Amino acid sequence: MSDFASSADGDRTHRSLSAPAAPKVHNRAAPSGGRSIAGRASAPKVTVVIAACNAEAFIGETLESVAAQSLEDIELIVVDDGSTDGTAAILSAFADRRLIVLRQENKGVSAARNAGLAVAAAPYIFFLDADDVLTPDALRCMAATLDRMPRHVACFAHHIRIAEDGSALSTPADLRWKLFPAADTLRHLVAKNFIVCGAICIRTAAARAVRGFNPTLKLGEDWEFWCRLAVLGDFAALPDFVALRYRQRFVSANYRLRQTPLRQNFEAIEAVFSNPAIREKFTAAELKRRRRLAQIDAFWAGARNEYVRDRTVSFLRHLIVGAIWYPDSVLRPRLVYLFLRGLMRHLARPRSMGAGSDAAANRTGR
Repeated sequence: MSDFASSADGDRTHRSLSAPAAPKVHNRAAPSGGRSIAGRASAPKVTVVIAACNAEAFIGETLESVAAQSLEDIELIVVDDGSTDGTAAILSAFADRRLIVLRQENKGVSAARNAGLAVAAAPYIFFLDADDVLTPDALRCMAATLDRMPRHVACFAHHIRIAEDGSALSTPADLRWKLFPAADTLRHLVAKNFIVCGAICIRTAAARAVRGFNPTLKLGEDWEFWCRLAVLGDFAALPDFVALRYRQRFVSANYRLRQTPLRQNFEAIEAVFSNPAIREKFTAAELKRRRRLAQIDAFWAGARNEYVRDRTVSFLRHLIVGAIWYPDSVLRPRLVYLFLRGLMRHLARPRSMGAGSDAAANRTGR
């Protein structure tokens, strides 16, 4: 894919970010029907990469959703990122010859994804979280879209949110309110992340051209990666297709790392808007406006998270700080509507599914 031979990192947003490399530690396939990297017979159509760290509660269901795909010409790479629970045993017992397991010491989700990217054999790559569930035709539909649209860097689809117990938190009817641009991906994406990991299929050459995920980011690393990819070209949108059941959990980094109303974690925003390759795509005025929109969106996502977690004092602090710092939020009616709708839907949910148990709620607020 020579179209994506040049990197979109600029000169350079992350000088410490090197090209993805395979882990130097133990590297083997699951013994029950799995295979080693050296034993691959031919190049598959799509490589699915799952970064897994202490994922025993959900990874079995995630693996089954990949194995059940209507597109069978795939490889599944699971990078066990230093798990200390039963994850390794589940992987060893999973009987699918398409499975490759890489094991490494704990380095974080971005490093684990990059390890999978380094050895991926397919022209298309699909990053999937270890607790999410693919719909049966996800890979077939998205690979076919990229086949039909060779100038597009990636394609993305919708997701349905589910609770930790698998019960639905959203429905297809809710998707009509989602921002889903069919063109000018970068312009829309730098202002708001409307793509979740697991609902996007990427050309492997493009992912390698931008050197994968930035391991220095602990929050928003997926959005920052999408933005660098979008410098290379537009993403194809699939507005009528749901690719993923996206599990919402309190224990994720998106909850733990947002910090406080007065001290927001905007490291990913800084990485995006300091990237020379991104900056040159906008005028100074537009860049400033887009950055402001990104900060507003991130702030109110954090506020909603606090409300859903029943952290009333922190939520009220967010309201006060937001009214002072982001009064222009009211000029975004879609944001206001979605924010209020999210609060009302939480109130309408049964208490057993609510926030009191730290067991249900979203990872990103998207």
